[in-house]
Amino acid sequence: MTWQRRVTIAIVVAGVSLAGLALLLKWRDNRDFSDPALQLSRFPAEESIVVSVNFSALRLAGILSPSQAPLEPEYKQFLDGSGFDYRRDLDQVYASFSSSGNYFLAQGRFDWNRLSSYARQQGGSCYQSLCRMQGSTPQRRISFLPVREDVMALAVSTDDLAATRLTRTAQRVTTTIPDAPVWLSLPGKTLRQQAILPPGMRLMLSALTSADRVVVTGGLSAGGMEVRLDASCKTKEDAGVLASQLRNTAGLIREGMANHSLPPDDELARTLGSGSFEQNGLRVAGRWPVARSLLETLTAGI
Repeated sequence: MTWQRRVTIAIVVAGVSLAGLALLLKWRDNRDFSDPALQLSRFPAEESIVVSVNFSALRLAGILSPSQAPLEPEYKQFLDGSGFDYRRDLDQVYASFSSSGNYFLAQGRFDWNRLSSYARQQGGSCYQSLCRMQGSTPQRRISFLPVREDVMALAVSTDDLAATRLTRTAQRVTTTIPDAPVWLSLPGKTLRQQAILPPGMRLMLSALTSADRVVVTGGLSAGGMEVRLDASCKTKEDAGVLASQLRNTAGLIREGMANHSLPPDDELARTLGSGSFEQNGLRVAGRWPVARSLLETLTAGI
């Protein structure tokens, strides 16, 4: 074999190896984002509200069909300026809400040049891949950057570099991750901060203030979604009291709608009042059927 042939073979082998490595890295990146335990490790370690939404699954179920209601002015301004529409462009979002700020990891289709231009048009700035802009108040600084071409890290915090925290993974989260298109995990202390909640939801959540942590999941059903609650308590007695309080609260909501102390046409309150609950040891489970019409109402204009 001549040396020229050896060089040619070596170049071909090197090229194939590099191509294989690139495919392996891409496969690993795609696998990693579908691993919520790894992605959640990017968020600040302090106890926080955590949310996950699988927009791809909701879109396939027809739940994210275009809204016929007028768009909210601020959202329309963002849509016109950036060309981004979550109903069409988002596939998966993980979010964390805590005292240090609100953090988001979003997978989807992003026009990064247009997003950068939008940030500058709003008085912000971009350096390399990181963009920063002012939020609705001086304390709300928005920052975002690409983690990958199809993954955005975004933060709303007093720190206008906060999004860079999401570029690093830490130790994997060991808590059991719900297997549902939509889920929400709340620490017990958050449930005691209810001033901004709608009256029906405030009344329902007031029964949960003794729980250590509450996990709410949303699964797809023929009529829309079924929402389930899983609350963990310190003792069986606490769990029994909580289950009783939830049943009583649902009854109060139904009574309030019947005597018009709650708006009789409040579809959210009606849904909360339809809940069923049971206790199993230290845990309390709840179930609510959520009609497609309520989902459309909650997402109208955005």
